[in-house]
Amino acid sequence: MKRRLSLGILSMILVLALLVGCSGQGTETSTDENDGQSAGSGELVDGTYLVKDPVSDRGNYPMAVMEVVDGEIASFEYVEILADLGEEKNESNYNYAEGLAVIANLNEQFNEKKDLNEVDFDAVTGATHTKENFKRIVNELLDKAAKGEVYEPVYKDGEYTATAEEPSHGWLGEVKIIVKHGQIVGLDYYEYAVEDMEGSKVVFDEDDKPVTGDDGKPVTEEVQISAGDRKSKENYAYLESLEVMKKMQKLIIDNNGLDNLDVDSVTGATGTRTTIIELVEKALEGAKL
Repeated sequence: MKRRLSLGILSMILVLALLVGCSGQGTETSTDENDGQSAGSGELVDGTYLVKDPVSDRGNYPMAVMEVVDGEIASFEYVEILADLGEEKNESNYNYAEGLAVIANLNEQFNEKKDLNEVDFDAVTGATHTKENFKRIVNELLDKAAKGEVYEPVYKDGEYTATAEEPSHGWLGEVKIIVKHGQIVGLDYYEYAVEDMEGSKVVFDEDDKPVTGDDGKPVTEEVQISAGDRKSKENYAYLESLEVMKKMQKLIIDNNGLDNLDVDSVTGATGTRTTIIELVEKALEGAKL
């Protein structure tokens, strides 16, 4: 009797074990199916998508635009832009031929294959940094398209300019802004001499560093400035003002305008900074959509 009871209990334990095992297998299968649906749910939402990198220390940056129609990539363009000119790198403004060849080849491949995994990044040698940027930016665009984060342009494409009402110490400020795809892609603020005048410039050593005197200040020398000359380190000794010009250019391009601009992140040469903001605001008055 005890033996039969023991066998019965053992049988029940085995049955329960089998049931638990089957239940566990069913749960794992369900999880795999859900993971597969999540991974395969990256359909692209119709619309235009844009990614623009910050301006680099070298004064250029990459930008790409992709259009999706009926869930498919209809057009794509990756470019690298010179911030001063607002122009894409080309044979007339950029002397690194390998870099231009890589950009052209990657654009052609991706427009044809529509799949980053099928792009042969070794088809053209050189321009490693460009290839890395291309991969990253395409992935960012695809992520935006999968989420439906459609790009809305802010400005009308075109060239916008403004000039200061009067010169300051013989220099007159002007700004030229280039807008493409609704984005500020180029900004050139400069000051030019309104008349012939005398000035001074800082003396630089062979390493392009300012030579300092016994008082710790930069050594300067007299220069003759002609009407129409642009302010630069070749004719202007207040280097901080020139540095502020470059920093403000980067800040405004990166921010795509003046809205919520972190002006306090650029210190020094307050007058120059203020003039730039006033002229950019004036230039963009009729540019907003």
